Amino acid sequence: MTNVIGDKKVVHKLEEDAKAFFLDQLDGNLWPYLYGTPEDENDLVTGGILYNEILTQEPDYYLYKYEAELFQNKGDFLTNIIGSDATIIELGPGSEQSVRLKTIPLLRSFINLKGYLGIEISQSFLDKALAVISSELPNIHVSGIQNDFTQLESLPEFDKPVILFKGSTIGNLRKDEVQDFMSYIKNLVGKTHYVLLVHDANQDEVSLMKAYNTPKVAMFVKNIIFRFHRDMNLVDLDPSAFRYQSEWHSESHDLKHILTATKSQKFVLGNQTVEIKEGQKFHTLSSFKYPTDVFQKLISSAGYKPVDFTFDESGRMAAHIFEG
Repeated sequence: MTNVIGDKKVVHKLEEDAKAFFLDQLDGNLWPYLYGTPEDENDLVTGGILYNEILTQEPDYYLYKYEAELFQNKGDFLTNIIGSDATIIELGPGSEQSVRLKTIPLLRSFINLKGYLGIEISQSFLDKALAVISSELPNIHVSGIQNDFTQLESLPEFDKPVILFKGSTIGNLRKDEVQDFMSYIKNLVGKTHYVLLVHDANQDEVSLMKAYNTPKVAMFVKNIIFRFHRDMNLVDLDPSAFRYQSEWHSESHDLKHILTATKSQKFVLGNQTVEIKEGQKFHTLSSFKYPTDVFQKLISSAGYKPVDFTFDESGRMAAHIFEG
């Protein structure tokens, strides 16, 4: 059984964030704008397409494939901890490939799984995810909410809810944002529940640079500027005049995604004139790579109890179970 709840269009505060970014008032928090989609064949906003190309064409970008291996090989370990009769609430199921390679293997590991609720900002991704899960697991109740999972006001009631948050999104949040987000989830569920989180615990700078310092990742991050250019109609901004570089800050476990202006520019954004100088650096977003103990303490600060965790075979990706 499949049904979709709601059809609310979610709009990020694009103009406010663009102003804050270009005026150096917003530091490293633009991850929501990475996954733009083209409006026509000439549109250069292709974040979703570029991300898929990174996953399939970049041999050193390990996060996706190692996370898939984690769910496929360690699913029984994770689900045995949670036990039977659970309902999975997945935040951002993502593409059909992600659902087939990650979500489905995990769901199959559960004993007497009761249901699945997917919450996804993209209606097309949500529709495909629900169709795939309904086809592969016809005996469970499958439903969806089309919305930004950070903007929910309530959730349906389930006897044994389990929040599933796969992917690297939580690694894009600063420590204060992680605490706020997990507190929001705990209050949203409103009863005893489990959370299954995956994060990248890799501390090796060499492998991190191989994964992120590539032309394809550079295009992906610069897609944020192309998104601002298109959606804000910034006709005098040259979005191609930025150079990408990742920077690893081991003391804060922070891999910063930096764009450097390759020429001076002036343009109007809303009611303000923005001037960019050649060589000016902009911190678009971060990919935090916390060691497991640091990550557990961070989630615990929002009132969650660490239950257990496991690594993939490389020892880079970790899947944690917390109880709230």
